[in-house]
Amino acid sequence: MSLMRLRRSRVRGWLKKFPRQRHIRGTWLHRMLGDRLFSPALWRPNRRTVALGAAGGLFWAMMPIPFQMLPSGLTAYLCRYNVPTAITVVWITNPFTWPVILYWQYRLGAWLLGQEAPEAVTMDAMIGLATDVPVALLLGCAITGMVLAAGSYLLVISLWDAVARRWWHSHARPRVQAAKAVPRA
Repeated sequence: MSLMRLRRSRVRGWLKKFPRQRHIRGTWLHRMLGDRLFSPALWRPNRRTVALGAAGGLFWAMMPIPFQMLPSGLTAYLCRYNVPTAITVVWITNPFTWPVILYWQYRLGAWLLGQEAPEAVTMDAMIGLATDVPVALLLGCAITGMVLAAGSYLLVISLWDAVARRWWHSHARPRVQAAKAVPRA
């Protein structure tokens, strides 16, 4: 479906809110990032770039930093994979899911380092926990980010292939067979 047909369809209200190329050209963002910002490879979905975008976005989603969409989008821009996918996948971590994810990342990091969570809440235990948490948390975040990124890459590739295969069997294949069945004079 062409972009003009999309702009006239039901998603018109959403698409009207997105800036167009002519609005971005000449802005500080265009001056800073250059013409590569308008490269179709960064914006049009295909099997490889969407899978890489999902992997990169999920990696940055697991990092305990604010504004994760910024490094995710910048990495997608620099590595030339799908920017919208990379930015969208980061939304997995939100104010509702983030505390649970951080807790389990800390637990993973502490387990890998052989640390135990303190049983009693004393001043010494709190000071010890405050010094041990950053190392264990960062280790847990790095491990979960890399494992989930690799898994999401493989998952997106397999899902893309399955959907393409299903589409081919239901849409394109019957047309090809019908065209072959027509006798030529």
